Amino acid sequence: MSRPAGRRSAPAEGGARIELVALTKRYPGQSEPAVDDVSMDIAAGELVMLLGPSGCGKTTTMKMINRLIEPTSGHVLINGEDVLRLDPAELRRRIGYVIQQIGLFPHLTIAENIGLVPRLLGWKAVTIAARVDELLELVGLDPSAYRGRYPRQLSGGQQQRVGVARALAADPPVMLMDEPFGATDPITREHLQTEFHKLQRELRKTIVFVTHDFDEALRLGDRIAVLRERSVIAQFDTPERILSAPADEYVAGFVGSAAAIRRSGLTTVDDALRHIALAPPGDDSGGLSVSGEDTVRDAIDAMLRNGRDRIHVTDRDGAVLGSLDFTRICELWARAGQPGGRDVG
Repeated sequence: MSRPAGRRSAPAEGGARIELVALTKRYPGQSEPAVDDVSMDIAAGELVMLLGPSGCGKTTTMKMINRLIEPTSGHVLINGEDVLRLDPAELRRRIGYVIQQIGLFPHLTIAENIGLVPRLLGWKAVTIAARVDELLELVGLDPSAYRGRYPRQLSGGQQQRVGVARALAADPPVMLMDEPFGATDPITREHLQTEFHKLQRELRKTIVFVTHDFDEALRLGDRIAVLRERSVIAQFDTPERILSAPADEYVAGFVGSAAAIRRSGLTTVDDALRHIALAPPGDDSGGLSVSGEDTVRDAIDAMLRNGRDRIHVTDRDGAVLGSLDFTRICELWARAGQPGGRDVG
C-alpha cells in the first residue's frame, strides 16, 4: 500500500462542517438501537473514515446525514443548519453520494448521468455540458470519448470514476461515500484510491467515507472513527495516532502485528530523513530511486520487487542525495516504537 504525500494541507472553503449530536436510530421491535448516541465533529474539508465490521452501524450513521435513514433522535448540523428542518429531496441534491454498486442509470448516457442533479436544479443546458466535460477530465476520462457512451460500455473502474463525477456535479460541499471501491479488483481499487486522494487534495470537500478495510482507512483518511457495535466510537483520531497509540485492545485488533509496515505507508522519505541519515549512494541500487515526496513503503516495495537492499533518494532536480537501505528503515521503525517516537512520520 502506497500513500500520496502532502496530505495534511489545511482545509479549504470547498467543504462544510458536519456535527453529529447524540445521533440515534432505533428500529421497531429491536431491543437495542442500531446507532446509539453518536456525537462527532467533522471539520470543513476533512475526509473522515467510518471503520468497523459489517453490521456495526457505520452505513446507517452515514445515511442519517442525508436522511436516507431518518434519525430517531439527535441532530445533524451542516455549517450549523439542522438537516432535519430541510426538505429531504433538497438536502440530497446538496450532498454528493457514491455507493459501492455505483448506481448509474443504464438507459442514460454518461453525460446524462453526470448532469442529472444539475438538470434537477434547473441549470442551463450549456452550463451542464461544460460541467460534464470538466468533471470527466477531472476524473481522467476523455470527454469526447466517454460523454456519449452508456454505463455498460465502461469497465467497473471507469463506471466508478463516473459515479464520483456525478456526485461532484453540483459542486456539493459534502460527499458521502459508502465503500465506493469495494467491488473492484485490488489493482483497480488501489489505482482509484490514489486518484481519488489526489482529487480530494485539490477539491477539499468534506467527506464521510464508510469502509471495513483498515488499509483503505489509513491510505485515505485525515481521521478515522473506529466503531464498535451500534456505532459506538472506540477511537476517533488520525491514522498515525491509531497506529502508534490504539485506545484499547479492540482498536489494536485492527492495527494487528504489522503496525510498522503500515506506518511506513504514512511516512514520506522527507519525514524519515528528519530522524535517520542517508547512506552513501553506493553502486548496488540497480538504478532505483525515490524522491522525498514518496513514502517509505514505496521505497520498500521498489526494493523488494527488484531484489535490492538499497534505493537512491533524489532531490527535486533528480540529483542523488544518498541511499536508503533496510538497516536504516529498521532504525526508523525502532525510533517509532520508543517513548516519544510516535511522531515519526
